[in-house]
Amino acid sequence: MPKQQTDASPAKDWRLEQLEAYPHLRGVAFVRKPYRAYSPRWDHDHCAACWAKLATWDFIPDALHEGYATTRDYVKGADYIWVCVPCFDEFREIMSWEDVTLRSVK
Repeated sequence: MPKQQTDASPAKDWRLEQLEAYPHLRGVAFVRKPYRAYSPRWDHDHCAACWAKLATWDFIPDALHEGYATTRDYVKGADYIWVCVPCFDEFREIMSWEDVTLRSVK
């Protein structure tokens, strides 16, 4: 008789599952800064992990106004992908992200 598998481990974090669906985000450099739209046609962005909204000051209620954005080295350029501060802090090691904030202000 086959041994019945029991999985006592907690369910995987849905935010991490979201990130892992985009392997191109692994190893990316990010800079922490006030939100700035990638395109004039965009009025907001979403955190790549939790989908929290990021927008300019007071433009969209409950939106975050600061986060981590891709740099110009990213395939689609600076400010294309945004990650909120809590998600960046939580998934930085798992996703091999690099915080280049201090290098960008020099």
